[in-house]
Amino acid sequence: MITVLSDERVFLNFGPMQMMLVASSKTRRFTQELQEAANYAITILEDLAKVIDRAKNVKTVNDPHTAEGPLPLRLMVESVQATGDETLTPMAAVAGTFSDLVADWLVAKGATKVMINNGGDIAVRLLMDEETKVGLTPSIGAPSFTHVLPISSEDGIGGIATSGLGGRSFTKGIASAVTVLASTARVADSCATLIANHCYADDPGIVRVPAEILDPNTDIPGHLVTTKVENIKAETKRLALLNALAKAEELKSRGVILGAVIFVDDLVAMIPDGLCYQVNSKEVNENGNP
Repeated sequence: MITVLSDERVFLNFGPMQMMLVASSKTRRFTQELQEAANYAITILEDLAKVIDRAKNVKTVNDPHTAEGPLPLRLMVESVQATGDETLTPMAAVAGTFSDLVADWLVAKGATKVMINNGGDIAVRLLMDEETKVGLTPSIGAPSFTHVLPISSEDGIGGIATSGLGGRSFTKGIASAVTVLASTARVADSCATLIANHCYADDPGIVRVPAEILDPNTDIPGHLVTTKVENIKAETKRLALLNALAKAEELKSRGVILGAVIFVDDLVAMIPDGLCYQVNSKEVNENGNP
């Protein structure tokens, strides 16, 4: 369930959570605190499980009684509300919310550099001039990264989330991967879902079915989700990319996100320009990590 990998790294595998916890400071080790943080994540999951029906209901986003619910649900709702979209349920922000809560718990214990990766939705906390680099993959499940994002404590980036075709959650679009940067992982999570949903253009090579056919317990019954993309036109990819980019630009203009990188097969777009840089295969093979 909880595996200690090093003084600064613990892995949690519990139910739907596969979470990598990394924390350090310049003065001491955090092995014990990381294990306690993993147990805290389990507690959060148990709290949310008590109200899972509300978390899966789109009406919960505008329900005033949500303020009386458990902390994870409240934060999930706030994050979805920030997108301004009325089709997302609180579940669109669940993974990022868990990452944020665990990251903040570790910061409260004195950590100055924290990375909580909850299935690709990452909370980042960098204090006291700490910095790091994050590798971005061009598709969900890609074996290695192709782009690198440098982050410092001055950037204001607190969350990095990725959504797209082949991920753990359903998508309505055809993006290979949409990675979003925001002040929190929970906002990045909900916005990555939204932008990936907008990465779509009609094409006979795109197969979509109602979500409930794939999962009777889905939080988006009645919504068409993409199951297969095959032999689509190059123009379809371009239009889908532009649709996703337009949504990302809108969110950034409203101050909801800090940036985004959108991949549709071999096409890539990012805002702002120069947000991350591409690395060649030799660099990846030699370094292994960014």
